[in-house]
Amino acid sequence: MCSKTRLFGGAVNNVVHSKWHHILYSALLLTRLMSDKITTVLSFTLAWPTTCGKPTIPSTIHTRIVNGEPANPHSWPWQVSMQVRHCLSKLYLGQETPKFFHTCGGTLIYKNWVMTAAHCFIRYADELQRWKMCLGKHNLTFTEDTERCFGVTGIYRHEGFKYPTLPTVEFDIALVRLGGEVTPTDQISYSCLPSLEEVLEEGKKCYATGWGDETGEGFGTSTILAETLNQVALPVVPFNTCNAVDHRHVTQGDSGGPLVCQDSANAPWEVHGITSFGPNGCIMDKKPSVFTRASAYIPWMENVIRRDMYK
Repeated sequence: MCSKTRLFGGAVNNVVHSKWHHILYSALLLTRLMSDKITTVLSFTLAWPTTCGKPTIPSTIHTRIVNGEPANPHSWPWQVSMQVRHCLSKLYLGQETPKFFHTCGGTLIYKNWVMTAAHCFIRYADELQRWKMCLGKHNLTFTEDTERCFGVTGIYRHEGFKYPTLPTVEFDIALVRLGGEVTPTDQISYSCLPSLEEVLEEGKKCYATGWGDETGEGFGTSTILAETLNQVALPVVPFNTCNAVDHRHVTQGDSGGPLVCQDSANAPWEVHGITSFGPNGCIMDKKPSVFTRASAYIPWMENVIRRDMYK
């Protein structure tokens, strides 16, 4: 009996030890796999486009964006028209299919990623089906042969963006993941990003683009967007002196759109700014626009894209 008991007990112990050994081994293997995955994510170097900032169609700058000149069609090929389908669009417009409206600009920076302002998603940030991102656009009033529109599979606002909960528009940056990969064309291509933490030199000329409100009265019943893409040259000034200097500025419909600069005449265009906010209205020459500095958020953008890849 004792022998049988010991044998039985030994068998039970062996089974128990074997079971816990298997569980422990599985846990260690899972930990190893998770560690390898985390290491892979952390060590993964994001390959930003090397062919960027070089429009096939050259741009020409003459005047201001308010009541100013249309851009040469597709001369800013990274420009994105971010369009949203509002809840009541079908009710108000009497349409069978709800209509999408241009609401913000954006910049194509990666094969399926658009950079824009976080405040563009104060509404509908969690309703991806309401959004589409249109590239290759010049005229907003009809469908163009050059355009390609994508659905949205992810909207990532910076975690530090707290407006309107807090009265500040710090961290006004967001990334949008497109529902497909972009195939570059003469009318659609990427803007380059600046170097990490690069600060623009005072007096440097940069250019902003968008379909902003031409009335200068902001969004509302009187809002009239430009039919075609506009452009404007903007000088860079120190933040603490910007209220005292005569400036042109972009209009409120241009929120989220790019501020691009060149180091020299033949250098690629780099997107240094995201249109964040400006004065109330658009016909006030001595009030500047403020842009989110893209170079300060490159690590954040890389982390967002990495995390999305490994979801």
